[in-house]
Amino acid sequence: MPVLGDLGRQLAQRWVGRLALPGLLLAGTALTGLALGQRHPFDRARLAQRVARCAEAFASRPSSVQLLYVGVLLLAVAAVGVAVESAAGGTLRLWLGQWPRALGHPSQVLVARREARWESAQRRVVELRAALPAPREPAEARAIDRAAEDREAIAPTRPTRPTWMGDRVAGADLRVLHQYGLDLAAVWPRLWLVLPQEVRDEVTSARRRVEAAAQLATWSVLFAVVAVAWWPALVVAAVPAVSGWRRGRAAVATYALLLESAVDVYAGELAAKAAEGTEWTTERGVALTRLVKKGS
Repeated sequence: MPVLGDLGRQLAQRWVGRLALPGLLLAGTALTGLALGQRHPFDRARLAQRVARCAEAFASRPSSVQLLYVGVLLLAVAAVGVAVESAAGGTLRLWLGQWPRALGHPSQVLVARREARWESAQRRVVELRAALPAPREPAEARAIDRAAEDREAIAPTRPTRPTWMGDRVAGADLRVLHQYGLDLAAVWPRLWLVLPQEVRDEVTSARRRVEAAAQLATWSVLFAVVAVAWWPALVVAAVPAVSGWRRGRAAVATYALLLESAVDVYAGELAAKAAEGTEWTTERGVALTRLVKKGS
């Protein structure tokens, strides 16, 4: 059936791109580390000798045993990949500042530090606006815009999370609450029902990019474990760690912007469907929040 064929191709592409390739790279790094060890981290002759010996041993086995070895390797790679996908949730929670209670003190320290930086940047914006009243010259407007950009680079609103990514998502919640009186966490499941399919697809795709970035960064933990036997694995571990983190920042920023934009464009439609009228007011937002939370 064409549908099953397309599904099979999609699953194969997903497995190769997100599980097989990083898993095979991890397996190669681990085998290289075991062959060289800490004393001979870059001994190419030693590595070539070990590889030749393993290749001869593999070639001397019957075909059935060779297939068994390959199958075991692929199963191991798949198992590690599934484990990484599961563990990536922990990476994502750390990125979004949803830290466990055991990290409560470091979290508070980081929030306080980020809040102090944000308040300093905010004072700069307020001072410039007071010193340069409208109408402003282009250079004066650019100075205010740059100061606002410096503040936004810290967080879109007063920081409440220990991480930049966490404040990007939390900032969307706060901005929606302040602008519309809406509790985004409570309203979002209902808003999702009135969003057009293309908007849902965009939001879902953005969320998947965030999760994929977290999975990529999680692979670095396993490469770092290999460094116990072969320290250059730390260099290899830095690649998925930095790449995943950079992709995660970009994906989280897009995801938060899409959440906020969905409310901007479609909250009125949700209010109309909930019999709250089409003209938006903060009071109507509070009433809609009260309605969907059902008094809780």
